Amino acid sequence: MAKRVTGAVWVIDENRESLDWIKGRDMIAVQMDGVEFLLNKAETLPEDTQIIPAVPIHLAYEFAKRAIEQRFLIKPLRVPQELKSNLPYVWEGGDGSFLVSYANFKCPDDCPEPLYCTVTGEKRDKPLFALLGEMPVKGFHIHIIRSRQMAPGVGGYSLAELLRLCATLEQRPGKWLVGTACKCHGVLSGLEIRQSAG
Repeated sequence: MAKRVTGAVWVIDENRESLDWIKGRDMIAVQMDGVEFLLNKAETLPEDTQIIPAVPIHLAYEFAKRAIEQRFLIKPLRVPQELKSNLPYVWEGGDGSFLVSYANFKCPDDCPEPLYCTVTGEKRDKPLFALLGEMPVKGFHIHIIRSRQMAPGVGGYSLAELLRLCATLEQRPGKWLVGTACKCHGVLSGLEIRQSAG
């Protein structure tokens, strides 16, 4: 088994110029696709490694698909349209995913995710991660990873939660809705997992 790496701050980006600000800082810059990096490093990083998915894709969903695709047949699915009526504000992603939010405005970067919205004063009776996780969706299983605020405007989750998602999908093939969400914003993607004929 490979030796686990601890204590490092890694900044991953495919664009070399985007990593220039790392020079002279106590961080490790890696020019690479973020999902590919996690797939390559998952066995050597501590499971409490915190991941901040600052990428224009649904990182947890893409990681899970690629992590299990050699053992299962994976088919991306559109999130069912009928779910829109159960959700606050929804924008459709080009890949059939839903971007979901309690806000239809740009939130302040330093919002601490309070019980009452800092902009509207409206009470959030149920955090979005709970709302998504408890939705009854006929024919689908649901797995939501909670994104936790780490700094103003910065959220993430642990590597352990990504690995748990993969294990859950492997144990129960079928149709899934996979999401990541904080108290107010989230993304929901669909896929079908079938046993490989091989």
